Amino acid sequence: MAALRILRRAASPVVMGLAVSVVLCASTPVASGVWPPWAEEDVREPRYPDVTVTVERLAGRLGEAGVVVLDARPRGSYLAGHVPGAVSLPADSIADPLAASRAFAARGVTGRERVVCCGDSSYASDAARLFWLLELSGAGGAAILEGGVRAWVRAGQPVERTEDPTASATWAVAPDPDRLATTDHVRSAYGEPGVEIVDARGWGAWEGAVEHTRGAPTPRTGHIPHALPFDFRQFLAPHDRFVEPQDTREVLSTFGPRPGTHVDLWGEFIVHDDGLSGHGAVGYFFLRRAGVENVRYYPGGWEGWASAGDLPVVRIVHAEELERRLAAERRWFRPEAPPAGFAVFDVRHRMDYERGHIPGAVNLTSAFFADSLAVVLGRYWPDLDRSEAPIVTYCYGPTCIRSRNCSTAAARAGFVNVERLYGGLEEWLEGGRPVAR
Repeated sequence: MAALRILRRAASPVVMGLAVSVVLCASTPVASGVWPPWAEEDVREPRYPDVTVTVERLAGRLGEAGVVVLDARPRGSYLAGHVPGAVSLPADSIADPLAASRAFAARGVTGRERVVCCGDSSYASDAARLFWLLELSGAGGAAILEGGVRAWVRAGQPVERTEDPTASATWAVAPDPDRLATTDHVRSAYGEPGVEIVDARGWGAWEGAVEHTRGAPTPRTGHIPHALPFDFRQFLAPHDRFVEPQDTREVLSTFGPRPGTHVDLWGEFIVHDDGLSGHGAVGYFFLRRAGVENVRYYPGGWEGWASAGDLPVVRIVHAEELERRLAAERRWFRPEAPPAGFAVFDVRHRMDYERGHIPGAVNLTSAFFADSLAVVLGRYWPDLDRSEAPIVTYCYGPTCIRSRNCSTAAARAGFVNVERLYGGLEEWLEGGRPVAR
């Protein structure tokens, strides 16, 4: 208690009271064994929904009341051979997701049944899209046939080639609109705390290197600000089986923008694809199967986002391209001067910037980027057109996420064409390129 005697002579009554509280609390045993109490970790256990049906399980319940099989494949594939009693409902025949319940009711589904969606295989996007549409419409018993119709045939199960007649029904459950992400929702959500946008197109499309989607030119290349690329095919086991949901969640727990920085699986996830393939619906299914509760699918995908010319796009730029563009801009300017046609920001610490930076880059530390961007732009690029001119950010290297956060802030500030030197100064130096000091 010597510390208390000293504090009595030197401290104010308020400080004295706080000191006494700290000393007493430190000497008081805590029943839970955890101190301080707010340091307890979130101990919520994930709930893995029953959204997968094996061939054996379906074969044992085929024909039971309350079990409906929906064949999501094109009609020609359905007529060539389907699970006995299955009802044909091609996934691409439902144009309006919010009107999907009418299509289900027309096939005799009320939303209270156990509905098994069938595609050709486990990774069939048409079956995954029906699964998502069922959950969007409020159905609580949707599932996907593991391995699809191919696994059914390989197992020696019988098939039918005639259509099973069905009577229409009345949809009996309320929709769940939180399963749908619209363009407006994505626009308001990207970069917000606790929200992750997952790009299911693959690394090349996310980076901006892929210029075509299914043979058709894309309007712009790159990705939605703050989005992360992910290939959901890794959740398929040999023989077209699904990886266990617990193992899937374990992989997802390491998912993030860099090693050691992981996403919060209790947050909101928005999954999208190119707007045509439907692979984002597969991603939606795998996230739901892994116990991720707050998941939305953005069916408009990259096609819907990039075709709107006023929505921001982030593209990965490489050092070679950036060097070439800087050289073209500097024909009439000093080499160290900022380029006139686009902005380049070094978002590292000031001391590191002064030791060496890409010529023409202006330093704006990531901690102050969002708040100070307008001021710095007014000083160096007062006439820059944010709807046309690119803004480039870079930091240390591929494991630095400062440039990711700053590119999102630039998009929020009204820049439509945002670029990110993903490899950072590391990539710039690899080719022996000069630095300014």
